[in-house]
Amino acid sequence: MKYFNLYIVLFLGIIPLHLSAQEDWENDGEIEDVQIEIVKDREIKLPQANRNFEKIPPINTEVGRGSIEYFYNNINFDLPDLNVRMRPLRIKDEKLSKLYGNYVKAGFGNYTTPYVEGFFNSKRSKERSYGAHFNYLNSSKGPVDGKNSGSGRLDIDLFGKYFTPKVTLSGDAGFNQRSYHFYGYPENQEVNEDTLKQYFNNYYLKGSLENTDKKSDFRYTLGFQLDHLKDNRDASESEGQINLNTEYALSDEAFVRLIGDVDVITRKDNLIDDQTRNLFRIRPSFGFGYEGFRLEAGFNAVYENDTLGDSDKMHFYPIARASYPFTESMELYAGIGGDIHKNTLRTLSEENPYINDNIGIYHTNKTFDLYGGMQAKLSSKLGFGAGFSAANYKNMYFFVNAPEDQSKFEVIYDTGNTTVLNIFAQLSFNNAEQFRITARGDYWGYGTDNIDEPWHKPNYKVSSLASYNLYGKFIFTAEAYAIGGIRALDMDTGETVKLDALFDLNFKTDYLISDQVSVFLQFNNIFGKEYELFYHYPSRSLQFMAGLTYSF
Repeated sequence: MKYFNLYIVLFLGIIPLHLSAQEDWENDGEIEDVQIEIVKDREIKLPQANRNFEKIPPINTEVGRGSIEYFYNNINFDLPDLNVRMRPLRIKDEKLSKLYGNYVKAGFGNYTTPYVEGFFNSKRSKERSYGAHFNYLNSSKGPVDGKNSGSGRLDIDLFGKYFTPKVTLSGDAGFNQRSYHFYGYPENQEVNEDTLKQYFNNYYLKGSLENTDKKSDFRYTLGFQLDHLKDNRDASESEGQINLNTEYALSDEAFVRLIGDVDVITRKDNLIDDQTRNLFRIRPSFGFGYEGFRLEAGFNAVYENDTLGDSDKMHFYPIARASYPFTESMELYAGIGGDIHKNTLRTLSEENPYINDNIGIYHTNKTFDLYGGMQAKLSSKLGFGAGFSAANYKNMYFFVNAPEDQSKFEVIYDTGNTTVLNIFAQLSFNNAEQFRITARGDYWGYGTDNIDEPWHKPNYKVSSLASYNLYGKFIFTAEAYAIGGIRALDMDTGETVKLDALFDLNFKTDYLISDQVSVFLQFNNIFGKEYELFYHYPSRSLQFMAGLTYSF
């Protein structure tokens, strides 16, 4: 408070000075010395205040307990009856697309080639299916002297299946004919056209009984097949075989398997009396799996009575196969084995239709086979596989031109050891049914004991198949083959002849006019090379065909 008084006195003293100075501003610019004396002569004192503290007395409360009564009144609501009409949601049945189980295909091409093929099948059924197949393709002309090198085929097949909850019965009966000409004669040689014709007629009957109960631990397939082959040169062959394949699951990871078959083959030729050849095979094995690793091991016992150059009639081979998933998308496998490869007049004529009369036919003994490889799924659309096989054979067969008639082939056997090394790789790509492509390459290396070269066996083969569906209207298909390293023996000079490598490109396009009608155009051997798979037998040059397909 005292400081406040001091400020007031100072303020009152300064104001007159200021005003006086302002009045004489123009007359005198100097400020005279003035002495100000401040005298503190008053002190303000306030009396001391007293504080009263009084305690608040406690409030006495009495807790009273009152009774609470509850009343329950029944309230009834009279509601009218409610009739609820429920309409269950029904999923509309998906309409089945119309099934065209039958179709007929016909066309015509150069080399005077008519073509007719048909499939006839039963409609949808849970109990049975049956049908028939017919195929006729005949080229009356060929690459050498027109009709002297024609060829053709005819197939008639009837088939059916009957399904029950436990088993499936199936049957197949038919006839096929293959016709050829021996046109590998020297150029400008006069020939008798009637002696050039060659054909093979084969009648067959098949049947099988198979367990289809998915809940059963025991699975089996029992089948039989009868074949009768006859040519136009007094050769005939009858074959009957029974095969059995069984498997019993001991657990989810273990099983036992038994495979067996019996073959009885009877053959006759114009210089060969009736001969009966027997082949009996039994193959038991045991398999199990553990943490992805799978192993199957057993043995293969085979009896045959026409071994060439070997006195043993019973053959035993150890068999084993192991696989392991190296990654989620890659599996590695390896194994060993051995077997008897059945050779008949039917199998040899399918491989080389220009074989001579009265040839010797013997089974081939694969004494040992070591193999391995990998299978990988690189993506949802791309798959890859590669592997190898190193095998040893006895009585491996080869084809050489006959000395007296080089348009025909003899079958010779290496009675020693023939080693065969095979290395292969394959690739597949599938893009939602629109684009597909598969390709495979093989290499074979041979080592022989008693013959100079692996006559008419290729050293390599590369094949590819691709298809493309454009807007569901155009379907393009292309095939390509490359085969090389084939060697033949020239009987006139005794020298080895290396056949030129072949490259064959085929192309086909289908145009779908409707669901039932389509047209096609096909080209074979587009580059027009008359390559040889067999010595003295050039193939047809460029071939083309156009035709129509009708489904009903």
